[in-house]
Amino acid sequence: MQQQILMRDKALPKLPKVQCRRLPMKLEARNIARDPKTGILRVSGYAVKWDSINAYGEKFIRGAFAEVCAAFAAGTKKVHAYYNHGWRMFFIDSFMAMRIGKYLRIEEDDQGLLVELEFTPNMQWSQTIAAMVEHGTVDGFSIAFYPPAPMDMEDKGTHVEIKRADLYEISVVDEPADDAARVISEDSINSITSSSDAVELLRSIGLHGEYADKLIARLSEFSKPQETPQPEPIKDPFAFLDER
Repeated sequence: MQQQILMRDKALPKLPKVQCRRLPMKLEARNIARDPKTGILRVSGYAVKWDSINAYGEKFIRGAFAEVCAAFAAGTKKVHAYYNHGWRMFFIDSFMAMRIGKYLRIEEDDQGLLVELEFTPNMQWSQTIAAMVEHGTVDGFSIAFYPPAPMDMEDKGTHVEIKRADLYEISVVDEPADDAARVISEDSINSITSSSDAVELLRSIGLHGEYADKLIARLSEFSKPQETPQPEPIKDPFAFLDER
């Protein structure tokens, strides 16, 4: 039995070790067009914005994807297109792991990383996603990038600046809102009994890594009892009479 399990594990595809980040396709920065002759749908928008800090406390700097864009333009780099990072769901449904189209353009401009996606025609799964995008049901992009090297990141205290990153794929996603926009119940707040519980709650709403620890440490300074300076005793101006 154990040998069968090992053989089955070896047959599984090796998933890339990448990190995924979402960004809304805002209406003013999104363009959807369907070719009147072929019916092929194309959508363009920003997968990364330079002026935004994501829920993980990261800010991509212009030039972070310069090498990716150059290699993509030269035809030596492929950036895949999936729906909701479906390559991670191969064990649930083979359709989810299928690519939904191809990117025609990946380039940096003054606002961010601009991409243009063409959905695969005559493919049921791709056309299903295309229909949701066209209707506005699905309106997000999400990048999957390899962890940057330490030299390509800089901790600014309030956030981390990423100066260089390599892309694996860019997905169309149906949850474009910030991952930090989650509901916190009163029960979850009342259940906090230690600083570690508070850190876990902050992480659950999108404040990740050491930033949750730093916030708790900072808040704990305010909760410490402040020492009230004791007033100096009033001196008796006639004390010298008692000394006689």
